Amino acid sequence: MKRYRLRFILALFVFAFFKLTNVQNQEDFFEWNIISTVSLVYMILVFLILWEVIFRYIRRQRRSNDITTNKGLYIISTKAALLVLPLVFLFAFIYDTFLINFECCPNEEIQGNFIVNSAQGFVIGLLIISYEIILIYIKNAIKEGREKEVMQKELVAAKYEGLKNQVNPHFLFNSFSVLSALVEDDSKKAIEFISKLSDMYRYILENDQKSVVSLEAELEFLDSYIFLLKMRHQAALVLKIELSLRNMHAMLPPMSIQLIVENAVKHNRFSIDEPLEIVISNEEEKSIVVSNTKRPKESLTKSTKIGLKNLSKRLQLATNKPLEITDGDDSFKVRLPLISQ
Repeated sequence: MKRYRLRFILALFVFAFFKLTNVQNQEDFFEWNIISTVSLVYMILVFLILWEVIFRYIRRQRRSNDITTNKGLYIISTKAALLVLPLVFLFAFIYDTFLINFECCPNEEIQGNFIVNSAQGFVIGLLIISYEIILIYIKNAIKEGREKEVMQKELVAAKYEGLKNQVNPHFLFNSFSVLSALVEDDSKKAIEFISKLSDMYRYILENDQKSVVSLEAELEFLDSYIFLLKMRHQAALVLKIELSLRNMHAMLPPMSIQLIVENAVKHNRFSIDEPLEIVISNEEEKSIVVSNTKRPKESLTKSTKIGLKNLSKRLQLATNKPLEITDGDDSFKVRLPLISQ
């Protein structure tokens, strides 16, 4: 009811405005006759009908189409204006022909009134459309602002969780254990191990605040990580990189491939007799696929897959694309979409 009360009040103001602009002096404004009464009733009726038609049309279009963008709002407003045009012609024709000029006036006068009334009606229609579009624009801006605020908070939390997962105390402890053994047995390998470990954590510190990084940079980081894994697990871990990508500037969340590989190592049992095979490949230029043989560790606590959930959230916030997981009986596959550059 509030909506219709506002429209009724605005219709009165519109009638007063047009009556004031049409009279020759201000004293004529307060003169009242049958034509004034008919004009007032008809103006209110047309105003309410026109607004209701526009309101329902735009609301229907908003439900069935995406009008969150400025281009979408422009298209909908143009369509609404085209819808209003024949209506104002119809209302002006009814007013001039049947209400005001019922007893027949000269054709020139009828034609003049018809054009003026049509133009005035179209202007009113455009103002109503502008009002409804501005309302939608404001609502979209408020909604977008709230979504950005929520996404920013989630992204900060996801980045923090991602960094916390990467700087894993157990990983560091195991790496130092391997390093201490290498120092005694193979000094050259120990130097290379230190270099790779340094490169890995330098990459983490440099990119922990970024939403996405280039595939080329991510693969360089992965190379260092795989080297450390191989030094620790030796023949018990088989890592195959079967990439045929041409676009090395494609983007993806930092430390994403490494997290998937780490997840496979963490949750599967393997040995030299039964090695864990991890294959890193691609599907054309669209995505990176990491698959591994599945032999879940026997544990009292079930895996929460928090690492993959965190990666999925980071991916959704950064790229608006889902992380696809295929959990089979004998294999586990993760498809990581790429952002083309």
